[in-house]
Amino acid sequence: MNRLLHFFSYEQCYNYYTKRIDSIRQKIIEGEVIVAKPALLIAIIDSIDENIFVTNQFVINDSLEEQYKKLMQKYTKDSRFDRATGIEKPFWHLESDGFWHLNYLGEQLSKRQTPSKAWLKENVKFAYFDESLWILLQNRFWRTKLRDYIIEHKLTDSLLAQKIKGCGLGVLAAILLTA
Repeated sequence: MNRLLHFFSYEQCYNYYTKRIDSIRQKIIEGEVIVAKPALLIAIIDSIDENIFVTNQFVINDSLEEQYKKLMQKYTKDSRFDRATGIEKPFWHLESDGFWHLNYLGEQLSKRQTPSKAWLKENVKFAYFDESLWILLQNRFWRTKLRDYIIEHKLTDSLLAQKIKGCGLGVLAAILLTA
């Protein structure tokens, strides 16, 4: 596990990880941004807040999956897709964003294909954050601030933008809606 600390201040750490979160790669299908990665991050932050995860080791368990499903329902209620993204996809693909890591039990698979949830449970001992992010999340104030940031910038804003784009309202309507 990566135990390197990069920051000596919560504010610097927060600023760094908000930039990293802004650059999370999210799949876009038929013009709709898939919110699975931000939903998983919020589910983990909520689980830390509830003392479900007390170490920097995250596994797919019933509690995390239930939190994730609730968030997916909340933030995809206006989606045109019938099925929500399974937890295995963001759990697996978030690793490519650089602050989420998987501790494998054996060999690794290519990132080209998402493994099943069963494969992840059998072959990944746990996932973990950069140590600096984990320390930030131990502070209730900064944890809440980061959670709110993710909701505002990766869930709420993207949904509004999708609706504007989907309705063909254009730039003028976007300005009017946000004014």
